[in-house]
Amino acid sequence: MLMAHPCPRMRSGVLRAVAYCGRCVPEVPYICGLGALLTISGVLILTGCYLSRTIDQATASDVNNRSFTFANGAVFHAALANVSTTLCFTDNATNFTLSSAGGTATGTNRFDSCILTGTNSTYAVGAGPQKGEVITLDPCDFDSDRQTLTVSHRNLTTTSTVATACTPGSSGNGTPATASNVSKQRFTFDSGAVFDSALSNVSTALEFTDNATKFTLTSAGTISGQATGPSTVQSGSCTLTIANSTYTVGTKLRANSPAIKLSPCNFDSTTRKLTVSNAGITVTSGPSEILSSP
Repeated sequence: MLMAHPCPRMRSGVLRAVAYCGRCVPEVPYICGLGALLTISGVLILTGCYLSRTIDQATASDVNNRSFTFANGAVFHAALANVSTTLCFTDNATNFTLSSAGGTATGTNRFDSCILTGTNSTYAVGAGPQKGEVITLDPCDFDSDRQTLTVSHRNLTTTSTVATACTPGSSGNGTPATASNVSKQRFTFDSGAVFDSALSNVSTALEFTDNATKFTLTSAGTISGQATGPSTVQSGSCTLTIANSTYTVGTKLRANSPAIKLSPCNFDSTTRKLTVSNAGITVTSGPSEILSSP
């Protein structure tokens, strides 16, 4: 009768499995399989943690040409407690505009966190940030999933609403466009590329009528034409559906073409400018022209 003789005692479980000659075949696959499973599980856990990480120090690409509105501006200045305050970054996020009902402060920004240095201010002394004042927002974290900014200063931490578009020249007061704040207005853009690539550097005007349920898009210059149809303006998005068009075949602005969705579509009540985005392009109009027609 054959007997399995135990080998000398080993510290390693794997070596022990090999040492017990009579059981080496069944135990090694089990231990190897268990080790592989534990390794894969560890990788998946680490990967899951990495993939779920959506909040990190803000960068220029995160915040450039975007504005963030905070319900409580006390994080920027004590006088702005419980005052809605908007922070807009422009020029590759090297400049900022901070605005609220009481005034506007502008200046430069640099990253380590977000370090704002005021160069101009319309706030009265004691009512908001002043020229020469430095506001260090640390941390200054961007949430790529929620598109929000969380900042801390003066032992206060606050999180913005969802980012909206802003561009140089914006007052930083851009809010999602609504039918009531864009109807009976014409917005002219130096370049119409946001509507169609063929209109790059072609002056193009967008007007809304009938409580913004109708639109007219008009271009003049190297390419001229006009498109009309129904529009929908809500939740910061402007959708234009072309019903009629005199644009040439060289553009996509033809009747029954896919609708043009401008999102975000933000209106600045201070400057009366419209900022729209489409196909990776963001542009801001000049001040609107008020229409006398319905």
